[in-house]
Amino acid sequence: MGRTRRTFTAEEKLKVVMAVIQDGKAVSDVAKENNIHPNMILNWKKEFLENAAMIFNRTRPDITEKAQQKKIDELEAKLQKKDEVIA
Repeated sequence: MGRTRRTFTAEEKLKVVMAVIQDGKAVSDVAKENNIHPNMILNWKKEFLENAAMIFNRTRPDITEKAQQKKIDELEAKLQKKDEVIA
């Protein structure tokens, strides 16, 4: 019977990647410490670095949603006025 595949949370992956990037530890050392294949760490590091720029490109959803709701309210008010004129 084969071994079961381990799963890692985002926090665990971040901790491992940051040990390599921020702390300057060797991938092989971090791999041994965490019992993870070095290629897995390299994949996580690559994905982390490729997606890091997205943090700065995000719009704040609460502001966007508020702006959209305000526009909806304005349009509904206009529509109601038109309905009153027609009636």
